[in-house]
Amino acid sequence: MKTEYIILKEAPLNNNCPECYSTEDMVLSFKQKKIKSKLLTATKSNIIESIYCNKCENQIFPGQWTTDIERVYDYHKKTIPQPSGKIQFTWFFYSILFIIFLLVTGAYIYFYYPDLT
Repeated sequence: MKTEYIILKEAPLNNNCPECYSTEDMVLSFKQKKIKSKLLTATKSNIIESIYCNKCENQIFPGQWTTDIERVYDYHKKTIPQPSGKIQFTWFFYSILFIIFLLVTGAYIYFYYPDLT
């Protein structure tokens, strides 16, 4: 299974970084998890949010946020659409399903109508 992340929104922040106190290079990102396998592709409904400072190369966790960062976070959280989770099946899944259907139908005909064979 392969895990990917769909970027819903990335926004640069001009607030002070709690680690290095820089007002540049902070990025707020909202991502959605997507899992791919041979049979299906599933998109999760929960949103993963993170703030990362490119200057000091640290992730800023919610316990370190200042009130200014929280206000900007709340604003950007309202601007992203609320995605729904979904499951999409691949052609490989449908081909296996079709083969199983053919086997079950053939077994039914073979055992319940033996004079046809």
